[in-house]
Amino acid sequence: MNLSFLPEKIKHKQKIDLSELGFDFALAYISEGTLVSKNNGAKFLKENLLFLNTASEILESKKDSSVFILYFSSHYFKDLHHIQQNFCLSYNPQDIFNSETLRNKSLSLKKENRKLIEKVISLIYQQGESENAATSTFVFHQVMSLFALIENILKDLDLPINESRDMSQEIEAYIQQNIYFPDKLQIKNIADHFQISANYFGAFFKKKYQKSYKLYIDDIRTQLIEERLASSQYSMKQIVDELGFNDESHLTNFYKKKRNITPSAYKKSRKTVS
Repeated sequence: MNLSFLPEKIKHKQKIDLSELGFDFALAYISEGTLVSKNNGAKFLKENLLFLNTASEILESKKDSSVFILYFSSHYFKDLHHIQQNFCLSYNPQDIFNSETLRNKSLSLKKENRKLIEKVISLIYQQGESENAATSTFVFHQVMSLFALIENILKDLDLPINESRDMSQEIEAYIQQNIYFPDKLQIKNIADHFQISANYFGAFFKKKYQKSYKLYIDDIRTQLIEERLASSQYSMKQIVDELGFNDESHLTNFYKKKRNITPSAYKKSRKTVS
């Protein structure tokens, strides 16, 4: 799927089926009318917000309905990672879409929140008419603002995004969200974030994962390098910039130490296999 983000306004008798469209998530705001589940007939009413993923029910708009949909692939929240650091989100938006608390349920909005949601969505749609919404920095800022607003609404309603996250899950989520920012993943900084000592964090991590924290991070970065090398869409400079290496030599030395071959040799081996 080439598109990572798509805003769409649907009308009467249109379906929302993520598996058919090739997206992972969708945020739906019902401006007018009703959405109805094709599975069990459940109705989602005007001025409600829905969080959908590929496990969600297929929905259909009814007569005189107007629904604003923001479709996302999981890559959308990674591809523009260099912007995400400007936002103070407690959760990756994917956590919200996958939350058992919100799945197949609609969120009724207070008037003041509804106006803010409508304003942000309107800005996204307007900008999408003049440039590619999937790569727009402005649109990305608006999307992140939207999720910051949603987090505040969920907090006010005392709705947990995930009720069963233990510390190891919180740490994994933090690493996933900040893997592109080496400074944030330094033991001192991550220990400060979770308000524990660096020594305790190191011991806890090794006991939990049977490997050191450094080795765990190195393994993730190595895997990300190989994913980029296997794709024709990334240059070495882009991989260096994305993963926070100083230069191509730094990346090459890191990868060779882990795999005993150079990145270019790995890339050639992938071409031979394909």
